[in-house]
Amino acid sequence: MLAGAVVVGLAIQLVRDLPGSDVAGTLAYGVAAVGLAGVLWPRRGALLPGVVGTGAATAVELAQLTGIPAALAAHVPAVSLLLGRSFDPVDVITLVAGGAVATVALASRSHAHLPGSGPNARSEA
Repeated sequence: MLAGAVVVGLAIQLVRDLPGSDVAGTLAYGVAAVGLAGVLWPRRGALLPGVVGTGAATAVELAQLTGIPAALAAHVPAVSLLLGRSFDPVDVITLVAGGAVATVALASRSHAHLPGSGPNARSEA
């Protein structure tokens, strides 16, 4: 999930002037944040990585209100890929949506690996 989101996010940079690319990139950022949290806390279910990843991504967006990310990006332009440059309230909603999608994906992946789950599981009815 993390690698896929990073690849998508970087690919979007090639077409960032197209309509919708900002939303797609922000969704990928939210997914990547949850994916990274999932890597850092494996076997902790989906909720912890979902909350931590989405919270961290949202905190980065809110930090843009301070101007610090823009100042850092002025010195090192690549920093803007990670920290952004300017606050957009729509990005907060989009990050939460991306984080929610990633959390559901983690939950379904975790559930698929539980003993007695999956397509060959037998019902005890």
